[in-house]
Amino acid sequence: MKNHFRLFGLIGIGIFIYLLLNIDLKSLLTYFKEADIFYFLISLLFIIPTIFVKGIKWLLIVSEEDRIPLPKAIIAWVAGFSAGLITPGRVGDFLRAKFLKVRLGKSLLTVLVDRINDVLVLFLLGIFSVFILFSKKNSLFNLSYLFILFFILFLILILVLRNKNIVEKIGKPFYKYLVPEKFKESIGENFNIFYRNFEKLGKRKILGNFLLTILAWFVGFLQYWFLSFTFGLNLSYFSICLITPVLLLVQLIPISISGIGTREAAAVLLLGIFGVVPELAIAFSLGILIEDYILGLIGLLFLIKK
Repeated sequence: MKNHFRLFGLIGIGIFIYLLLNIDLKSLLTYFKEADIFYFLISLLFIIPTIFVKGIKWLLIVSEEDRIPLPKAIIAWVAGFSAGLITPGRVGDFLRAKFLKVRLGKSLLTVLVDRINDVLVLFLLGIFSVFILFSKKNSLFNLSYLFILFFILFLILILVLRNKNIVEKIGKPFYKYLVPEKFKESIGENFNIFYRNFEKLGKRKILGNFLLTILAWFVGFLQYWFLSFTFGLNLSYFSICLITPVLLLVQLIPISISGIGTREAAAVLLLGIFGVVPELAIAFSLGILIEDYILGLIGLLFLIKK
């Protein structure tokens, strides 16, 4: 089963290879040779305020008695980010729950709510983006409705997760036949802890996390705006705010590792609307990957230590 999961995650690699076979590789390499290191370093600096806000917004939904210092929360976020890079759908991000000194069911709840708000904000921004971008291309406009369909499915998933009885009914066969006997008691306890604390989690905390999530993303978009200058992309900050949410959502599709392939395909499509050639679009997308892995290497050190 693990091997099948890994193979499924390699679909994105196949997409990436297909793109490379259909572009001018020399032109792609030229964009990297001529990259402006100054703007690249500025772009990297914007990671600092982004993870600072992300650390604060996560702590906001952690109960006072379980709260850890902000520096440790930032380390936990970076460590989770690192694990997420090498897992389809970035599910490895949930490893940061291990940094809280509480039962797993309680700590996983905080990460889940934080991640749901991350994706929810991206979806809201992404829907706005695709309707603006695809309105310029009649042949692509129907993709806007497909985007809304995925958003509706995401909302249904949230509603299902909120209902303990439904989750119990869906998960019972998996729990009964797939979970080893020695883990059943622990998983059952953590499941009950998860939903017991779900009921206690106040709406004000969730709303505060949601608002800080919006701030975190718009600070993060500044990082990608300066990254675009690295490769000579002459785009406004507003244009980057339109493109980036879709790129970040597409890389979450669990058919790739680190979004390789899916993100590049989306970049070619979206930046093509602005008249950007595929080679430059892929260079920009790979720039995002490089910055992710620089942060990921730092997170790996924290993971090893943990």
